[in-house]
Amino acid sequence: MLKEFISNAALLIASFSLMGVLFKDKPLYTTSSLSTKLYWGTCFGVLGNVLMSFSIPVGPDIYADLRHLAIVIAGTFGGYIPAIIAAALISLGRICLFGFNNSALLPAIGALITGVVCGVISKLNIHRTAKAFTMNLCGLLIISIVFIIRIDDAEVLKNVLSLHYLISLVGGLFGYHFFVFVVDSNETQHQLKHSLVKVKETEERFRLLAEYSSDMITMHNDQAEYIYISPAVKEVIHFEYPELLGKTLETFIHPDDIERTNNMFKRALQEGSAESTYRYRTKYGDYIWIESTLKSVPYQEEGEKKVIIVSRNITNRKLTEQKLQEANELLNRLSYMDGLTGIANRRYFDEVLLREWTNAINHHTPITLVMLDIDYFKNYNDTYGHLKGDFCLQKIAQAINDLFPEPSNYTFCRYGGEEFALILPSSNGDNGLEIAQQIKETIQSLKVPHKSSEIADIITLSIGIAFMYPTKLNHPDSLIKAADSALYLSKTKGRNTISINELSWKDFK
Repeated sequence: MLKEFISNAALLIASFSLMGVLFKDKPLYTTSSLSTKLYWGTCFGVLGNVLMSFSIPVGPDIYADLRHLAIVIAGTFGGYIPAIIAAALISLGRICLFGFNNSALLPAIGALITGVVCGVISKLNIHRTAKAFTMNLCGLLIISIVFIIRIDDAEVLKNVLSLHYLISLVGGLFGYHFFVFVVDSNETQHQLKHSLVKVKETEERFRLLAEYSSDMITMHNDQAEYIYISPAVKEVIHFEYPELLGKTLETFIHPDDIERTNNMFKRALQEGSAESTYRYRTKYGDYIWIESTLKSVPYQEEGEKKVIIVSRNITNRKLTEQKLQEANELLNRLSYMDGLTGIANRRYFDEVLLREWTNAINHHTPITLVMLDIDYFKNYNDTYGHLKGDFCLQKIAQAINDLFPEPSNYTFCRYGGEEFALILPSSNGDNGLEIAQQIKETIQSLKVPHKSSEIADIITLSIGIAFMYPTKLNHPDSLIKAADSALYLSKTKGRNTISINELSWKDFK
């Protein structure tokens, strides 16, 4: 009898394995669809009938087997619907196999009751293993009642129940865990298959994006070597795939941009992403501007991170930006330039003086201002005309401006009309006097005729100089006022002279 029970248990487990393989695409869960539950319930019902076909005779018209375990597993994994279906099919099979009589009717009713009880237990909020064990015990209890009713021999009853309980509990436990293994294996395979499909879909999407994108997509190892290049490489940089493969990114970068692109690549490896613009040498030897977005691949292969770079040609945009920048710079220069003489205007003078004033305060250095005025320039315009007057202003401004070639920290400006100003940062009165004398001699050497001048027959200048050590208590206007006073002094002294503001000179001494 023990041998037959073990064979019955082996048949049960073998059937679970076969069912798991055949029906791996329709896993059984309490959340499965109704059609899946009907399908599995029918399968467990058929299994129960197969087990009955290998029943063990224990008395006249009395048979023992493990058919209830088919109901238990159905209820544990699928809930009450497959449990009831399996129980109903087993009951029907019991009658069909052994005839419609008292000996068949009682086990059939017991199978139905087992199905109902398992369906109720499946609703309990307990662990699945506990459900299976409880269902198995309830099924054994119902079978025990049937055996007690049918078997009169106490010794036979004892032997049958002992073996039945032993094989049912051990076989049921093993069968349950084996079915768990089958279900988990199918789930793992299903997830793996699903993942493979997703990977394939992702690869296909990436292939389509890479092949049809106008942007160049490349992949690099941690040494910045090309290991993949999209077809757009031909359009963007005119290279063929094999011409780049295995070469480093640095090979094609403009020498002035190599350090920046290397730092960009390292940042992508360390931080995950980076962006940069740089010049790239094409197959024809010229350089184009490239804008790249870098992203390190989140997984590692053979211990090396991969970096994906999406690049596009932005040369036209760069040229437009460069032209716009040049236009802005030109506009900015024009806004600070005197339209007649081409030197800096009053606006630029005010900004520079304020900036140098602040710098002198911070560094405790002096600042000198030289104011220049053309003597009797109104008479010059009246005599020679305004066109000649404009030409005279241009000639004088250019001659003085040439005395301070770039780069120079001196700032020469047209202050207004025939008046000019020269800002000398970090200079004292001696420096100002020396430069003023140089300017005076330069203008005299031009020998620009001025027959209506009251002091000479050529153009001359009156010059005023002022300097001071700026503090937070005074303002640049005080320096302008002092230099203007010195200029006025030169005019009152007969013009064509140089005067230094007495207060500022005294402060310097």
